[in-house]
Parts: sequence; structure tokens; C-alpha cells
Amino acid sequence: MPDDHLIGHVIAARYHILELLGVGGMGRVYLAEHVSLGRRCAVKMISPAFATSADAITRFNREAANASRINHPNVAQVYDFGAAENGTLYLAMELVEGEALAAILQRLGALPLARVATINAQIADALAAAHHLSIVHRDLKPENIMMGRRHDGAELVKVVDFGIAKTVEQEGGSQTVTTAGISVGTPAYMSPEQLAGLKVDHRSDIYALGLVCFHMLTGKLPHPAVTSKESLVHRLTARPEQLAEARPDVHWPAGLQGALDRALAPEADDRYHRAVDFASDVARAAERASARSATPVSAVTVAPRATTTQRAV
Repeated sequence: MPDDHLIGHVIAARYHILELLGVGGMGRVYLAEHVSLGRRCAVKMISPAFATSADAITRFNREAANASRINHPNVAQVYDFGAAENGTLYLAMELVEGEALAAILQRLGALPLARVATINAQIADALAAAHHLSIVHRDLKPENIMMGRRHDGAELVKVVDFGIAKTVEQEGGSQTVTTAGISVGTPAYMSPEQLAGLKVDHRSDIYALGLVCFHMLTGKLPHPAVTSKESLVHRLTARPEQLAEARPDVHWPAGLQGALDRALAPEADDRYHRAVDFASDVARAAERASARSATPVSAVTVAPRATTTQRAV
């Protein structure tokens, strides 16, 4: 945006703001360059509405410090954080060359199962690294999953914004759909306990991962949007849509729906305890689908010059 007053300026005496990369529910993300190191990075400027008290600033600093401890190839590294000259909170992080999973899903809709399994496994690895440090993301969604490339061209997941959603919580640690949740704009990916304003742990992230996985497989979410008290009650009580209902034209492999059912269990105790276990079950289902598609037709039952093709799932 040409009228963006930050572009061309240096914040915190070290980040030269070059251009606007995107606008989200919590603020704006800019391309910046460290004035001394010459290293380019992404700088997220947190909306002042989310830092109106000393307590909110303290929470932001704590959560940003926690996020900087996560050292994993599937997590965008946090370089620096603090307050700019005007008091606006900022977060400087690794610049990911690529696009958000949300943009890919909007452009392509449902993705092939093999690709979903690969992406899902990388997201789960990122969550596992955070959960090992007792860090809960709290806001996992396609917008916070960046898709880059490795040196060999393979797809590389980078999860961003670990714990930052906590900076908009109310005093006491609750987060409800009528306060911070709606402000951040992510009730669609919240767990039931998060929507109800109850205490959350790493199993909320696993629930969100289940929703992201379903979205990748079908091009949509398994429940209506939360827009009112009635739709919130429906979300908390109704069974999520099944894969066969969302895409009845697809022959889903055995075990895949069961994995999603467990990840999306309404009660946290009934979910996977580890994100990587969910990813492993999804990967096994993808392998079964791939093996079925690749099974050669027996030469005994096929005429010598006949050709047979089998549609991949």
C-alpha cells in the first residue's frame, strides 16, 4: 500500500521496512531488512487493539520468547520481538519464500491425499517440537501455515505464530468466542474447549490439525461457520461431517476417517495424545491408497495386448 506510513522507515532502530506482505486479523506483516546484518525477514506489527494494557504486553513478550525457543525446520524461526518507537508490538521472524496454505486451498480446493499426508506430517512435526517445550500454538489454521520449498524442490512447511494468539486473551487465561476468538478471526479452527472458554492444552492443537487435514482433503471444513449462539451450540454438539459425505465421489482408504474421528473427538481425553501419531495414521492410509492404485493386474487374467488403468485416489 503506497500510503502505508511504515514503508521506508526503520523501526526499533534496526528493521528497515521495505513493503507490505499481508494483512491479517492480528496486524500487518512486512518485508524488512536488518540495517546491520543485511538479512531480510518478515516483521509482524501487532495491532494496537491487542496491546492495550501492560498485562497484554507482558503476555506478548512471554509468548514471543517461548516461540523463539522452538528450533525446528518446520517452524518459522523468531529472531526478535519488542515494541517499536510508537509502542506497537512487533515480531521479527524468518522470511518464508512461498505462500500460505490458505491461499493454496482457496486456489486449488481439495488436495491429493499423498500431498495432504506429507503436509500433515510436517505440521505435526512442528507441533511436536513445540509441545515438547510445553508450548501450545492456540491458533493453528491454514493462514498460519506457510508453504515454501527445499533446495531440492520438495514442499516445505513452516508454521508461524506459535502462542501469539494468547496475547489477546482476557485476564485469567480464558479465551472465548465472544472475546479474543472472534477478534482474531479463528473460531472455525478452535477446539470445543477453546470455543467454550475452558483451559486448553496441546490436544487443542491436535484438534485444529484434524480440521486443517479435513480441509485439505475436501476443500472445506466439517462443520458450519460459527456466527451466532445457535451455530456455536451446533458446533459443540453436532457430529462433524464425514469424508464420504463431503466428497462421496472419492474412495477413501481404510483408517483415514477413523484417524480424523479421533483427532476431532469432542472430548480432549479421547483425542490423540501426540500430533505425530495422528500424522502417522494419515500417512499409513495414504500408503494403502497408493498401493491399491499401483497394484499390477495379473497377467493370467488380462489378455496380452490389453491395457488397464486404475484411477488414483
